[in-house]
Amino acid sequence: MSLRFSILGPVQVRRNGKKVPLGPPKQRALLTALLLEANHTVSLDRLVEAVWDANPPRSAVANLRTYANRLRDSLSTPELLIARPPGYLLSVGPGELDLTEFAEAVRRGREALSGGDAAAALRHLTAALSWWRGAPAEDVPRSSALGPRLDAIGEQRLLALETLAEARLALGEHAEVIADLRETLAVHPTRERLWGHLMLALYRTGDAAAALGAYGRARAALGEELGVAPGPELATLHQAILLRDPALGEPPRFAGGPSPVESEPAGASQPSRPVPPSWALPAPPARFVGRDAELKDLVAAITSAAPPWRTIAVHGPAGTGKSALAIHAARAAADTFPDGVLYVDLRSCARSGAYETLTRLLAILGMCGGDVPAGESEVVQRFVAVTTGRRFLVLLDNVTDERQVRPLLNPSRECQVLITSRRVLAALDHVEHVSLGPLERSSACELLARLCGRERSRREPDQVGRVARLCEHLPLALRIAGKRLDVRREWSLSAFADMLANERNRLDLLTCGDLSIRGALHPDYEALLQGHGTGRGNALGGNALALFHHLGTKGITDCDQAEAARLLGCDLHTASAALGRLADLRLVEPVGEDLYRINGLTRLYALEMARSSTKG
Repeated sequence: MSLRFSILGPVQVRRNGKKVPLGPPKQRALLTALLLEANHTVSLDRLVEAVWDANPPRSAVANLRTYANRLRDSLSTPELLIARPPGYLLSVGPGELDLTEFAEAVRRGREALSGGDAAAALRHLTAALSWWRGAPAEDVPRSSALGPRLDAIGEQRLLALETLAEARLALGEHAEVIADLRETLAVHPTRERLWGHLMLALYRTGDAAAALGAYGRARAALGEELGVAPGPELATLHQAILLRDPALGEPPRFAGGPSPVESEPAGASQPSRPVPPSWALPAPPARFVGRDAELKDLVAAITSAAPPWRTIAVHGPAGTGKSALAIHAARAAADTFPDGVLYVDLRSCARSGAYETLTRLLAILGMCGGDVPAGESEVVQRFVAVTTGRRFLVLLDNVTDERQVRPLLNPSRECQVLITSRRVLAALDHVEHVSLGPLERSSACELLARLCGRERSRREPDQVGRVARLCEHLPLALRIAGKRLDVRREWSLSAFADMLANERNRLDLLTCGDLSIRGALHPDYEALLQGHGTGRGNALGGNALALFHHLGTKGITDCDQAEAARLLGCDLHTASAALGRLADLRLVEPVGEDLYRINGLTRLYALEMARSSTKG
């Protein structure tokens, strides 16, 4: 009897070529969890989490046993699925699981391409992709345990597609690959490596205009989907096409994506396989002003660090330009890290936790989803194993809490870690904290002048300062104001300043496409709302929320304990705790002993939220 297990698409089992009935979705979820860890025992607790997520019924374990018995009956080979404390083990033989076949074929394809054998790479990668029938386990509910692992497997398919395109270009299949690249980009428009392959293929077929047009579409897609400009590799390729660089006629060496990392036992070291140092980094803002001293100090801190490592954490309120500063610093320091820069924007993680952070990093390093362990401690060990003996800079952008990053911050490890966050991540050890606030007045005016035009700002120098002040000297607000002024050439600076001076219009004016002050403040307010309620432990959140609304409705800028107590009608201890909660979320900032300040834009947002809650 032959069995074939498939999860690269709808979950299937075929016995002697015929489909085996697998039962309801939760039973298929159990099978998926077991297949992701084939030939290893999976505990009942982890299986329950995979099948029911956060709210399992009391009968969950009994239901699991029922599903397991039904799967045994369907497989007609009870010895394959055995109860082994603390859970179950599914035995899968060589060649019986499509995921392992895919991973092995991808490994061989990458090896062949690295060795210069593009024809062999094409054969292996084509064979690898032939296993796919749809999204991984697409008929199984995405629980918090299964979702990240299945997403990582889907990412591996895209990496294989990119490598396949590279092999085809190396074989001269320029015209033949164009249609496939366009089809893939229609579904995945933010894959810069694929855009680079398409531009190169079009150029080599003699259609330079179409290659330049592809760059324009890439820039539009990245701007619309992610709010970023094309990375330096894509921009360099674009410039080379404009100049008709003779080097573009050579076999392609487009700096696309990370080198693969094969699965090795925990603790084993690996040879250095350089990752392009800046590939994973988004493009920073085109105009970067007023942070010269901070940038110099941050680059020095990154490049002069040596074991034992001290993590560098840049923190500050919404809109202060933490990400821009960190990305500029990472690019400036990239040459110090021969194995590359690994970048993860934690806002894009569907779930918040160290496991998700580490699996994203392993995906960048090319680890196949089926090889990613299920538990947090195991995935930490795997990350240590694949980075031992290699020197990376790891940039973790928009961290929300300590648990997302704590396992990465062991000073004995060989990665230098740079973090950005709004909160001060005070509970972390071995961290050098760097505070970032609004720009100085002169720098704010300089940034605005560059964005809206020098000639315009020379005509109304006083109004430049006025607009900058109404933007609270915050880089995000200044960028939005500058972009709006650049588009609305009929507006004078004085007219725009008059519009901003009207508090009813200010937040509307400081919105441009997907950039907005409201959008920047929303995550902090959501965190404030999560602590609000009537249950035990929620009184602090409720008081902080009420105080935030009061600051907006009363138009209060500076607030101390006594003022907060008056607004809340409570004692000084309770008022101090509420102010502390707002300060932790960076909705107010300490400006002296027992004195906190809310900036004008945050105060207007607080007013809007207070009115909205009253209407609700």
